[in-house]
Amino acid sequence: MRKIVSLLVVSIFSLTLFAQMEEGIWETYDAKTGKAMSHVKVYKKDGKLYGEVVKNIAGVYTTCTKCSGADKNKPILGLMVIRGLEKKGNKWEKDDGILDPMTGYICDGELWLESQNVMKVKGSVLFFSETQTWKRVTPTKK
Repeated sequence: MRKIVSLLVVSIFSLTLFAQMEEGIWETYDAKTGKAMSHVKVYKKDGKLYGEVVKNIAGVYTTCTKCSGADKNKPILGLMVIRGLEKKGNKWEKDDGILDPMTGYICDGELWLESQNVMKVKGSVLFFSETQTWKRVTPTKK
């Protein structure tokens, strides 16, 4: 009986941990050069996934000059780049769910974990798509 209870507790803890694995600070990389670009804090709010730039490592772009609308000329630091993705199976998805601050495009977004410390982030515009690999810096503390 004790083994069954222990197994149940471990299973529940594992499911809770897995459900929150996307949350944390993730390092982004330039797709062409492979150099670190920024740190993005990924978090859940009202069952949706969001991501905000919390550190601009490269410093190449300090404002979103190519963005349009309310994001035009906003500082990269604090910019919302993941915008309300919704859970669908083992992925998070949403039309117009990813902002690429380097191009100003708001893309259809898709995000999934490849492992506990590696996340894939895909942005698509029409027939074109690009998938980046982000690496975990630290989990989010609650």
